[in-house]
Amino acid sequence: MFGASRTASVVALALAGLLVLTAAAAAAEYTSPPLLEVTTISHYEPEVPSEPGKTELDIQATLGWRVTVTVRAHGATVLSGESHIEEAGEFNSGPGVLHTSSVSWSCKQPGTVYGYEVTAAPEFSEESPLTKSGSFAGASRRQCHEAPRLASQKHREEVRRRREEELARDRLYEANCRKVGGKPVTIQTDGGPEIVCRSQTGGIVEA
Repeated sequence: MFGASRTASVVALALAGLLVLTAAAAAAEYTSPPLLEVTTISHYEPEVPSEPGKTELDIQATLGWRVTVTVRAHGATVLSGESHIEEAGEFNSGPGVLHTSSVSWSCKQPGTVYGYEVTAAPEFSEESPLTKSGSFAGASRRQCHEAPRLASQKHREEVRRRREEELARDRLYEANCRKVGGKPVTIQTDGGPEIVCRSQTGGIVEA
């Protein structure tokens, strides 16, 4: 009888120990260390020659922490902002949330180097804030020099593309008009010339 009781006690202690280990493992799995990572991604976009691109700061921080971003160039602050990462996050990513801040380049001073400082701080806990700093280059002299030409070229290509789409729609409309026995004609409207499908009796038909 005493042997059975002793065995039951051993089993109970083993189960209790197993439960403690399982709880500790689960806590370790769901408790991540504070996180702050900053990645810069630059885009050369010469559609606007005076601002031919931008750099995005992708910031991954612990969910619920407050993030402050400051970007400076030539001694002046060009970006300063604070956001709650839980509210500003675009999507969840692992133990943190991703937030993006964007800095537009300027060709007023080509070759500008921008310095950034990102700080993440807990809203309620006593954990120490995390800070990351670094720098990135804005538009180079060559990029600023080429931006007007590239912007003009892209504009011409866009105009040509829209014109080709309009001609394709007109050809299709004219072909459909002839299929229903009509005749495509151009008339003047308040919005300019417009192709309509005229029937053999002189009316307008749908094509």
